[in-house]
Amino acid sequence: MSEITGIDDLPESIRDHAQVILADYESDSPYKRTLILETLRLVSGGYENVDIKMLSRIMAELRQGLDVFKPYQSCRKVAIFGSARTPKDHPRYQHAYNCAAALQQAGFMIITGGGGGMMQAANEGAGEKHSFAININLPLEQLPNPVMINSTRHFYCQYFFTRKLFFLKESDAIVLTAGGFGTLDEAFETLTLLQTGRNPPLPVIMLEAPGDDYWGPFMRSWMRRLVKDGLIDSEDNHLLYHTDSIKATVNHIRDFYMNYHSFRYVGKCILLRIMNPLSESALKRLNAEFSDVLRKGTIDQVFQWPKSDDKCYDHLPRLRMHLDRSRMNVLPHIIRRMNALYQFDQRKD
Repeated sequence: MSEITGIDDLPESIRDHAQVILADYESDSPYKRTLILETLRLVSGGYENVDIKMLSRIMAELRQGLDVFKPYQSCRKVAIFGSARTPKDHPRYQHAYNCAAALQQAGFMIITGGGGGMMQAANEGAGEKHSFAININLPLEQLPNPVMINSTRHFYCQYFFTRKLFFLKESDAIVLTAGGFGTLDEAFETLTLLQTGRNPPLPVIMLEAPGDDYWGPFMRSWMRRLVKDGLIDSEDNHLLYHTDSIKATVNHIRDFYMNYHSFRYVGKCILLRIMNPLSESALKRLNAEFSDVLRKGTIDQVFQWPKSDDKCYDHLPRLRMHLDRSRMNVLPHIIRRMNALYQFDQRKD
């Protein structure tokens, strides 16, 4: 057995055991070896039992959530956030129900927080077979709604941050309906992660029932004030779409994935995986319109690169760019423009 590196900081009593375990993964992903090493460092590091308890629960939640979502990785999903307090006879409830039903008909699965109110409306609209529910343990217990109570796609989290991690990791779009502090927290965390490039670009819709004006003051007043005071960039508007139309919501999400597939960082580059290559004229037009947001070089179209990408994506073309990281808010606009140029070429043909 070859000597395993990286175990010198482990207690001598477990180094031989660590070497045996790590050797089993010598030809596997290096991240598995890192995970094993970090776990061994944690359990042997002399931390307080309360910290070990916290870490063990976090690991268990992450593993459980990964197990729940693993069979559905190829399915596009939309998270719908909203109040647990909205009664069934409220127009907002029916609108959330109808929106989830329309998204399900368009091929999307729905993720909610698993409680009542707008969450229940969304799960009802999509149906249990097309829904997920990520519940949260609270001092005032939040019971699972009757749609998801016995579903294999319903699970609890102890911590809000693990819950929100799964909402954003698994969602291809976010629909924000009327809600209280929790909904606002989810809204602002989503926008922060998109603005800073810590989450892949995705559509965020502020949806309200017809005649309602829940999100209107935020869009008409606070967004303008934030821009006016120089606290956000004017192009941060690209991160949001405000509407009361279910049809517009579905189209806004579906159009985002017309040709765009997914996103990743590779070194200092940004890659946009796309389903079909762009024509030379479309690529030239894209460069002409967005050259000012690039740190250097051009937007290039590359194939079968990088070698470190997941094998299931090998067949996808990619757009590679050195985007100015302070301009991450422009990414949704680049994606929608790329989709439009691709669609234009298809219509010509």
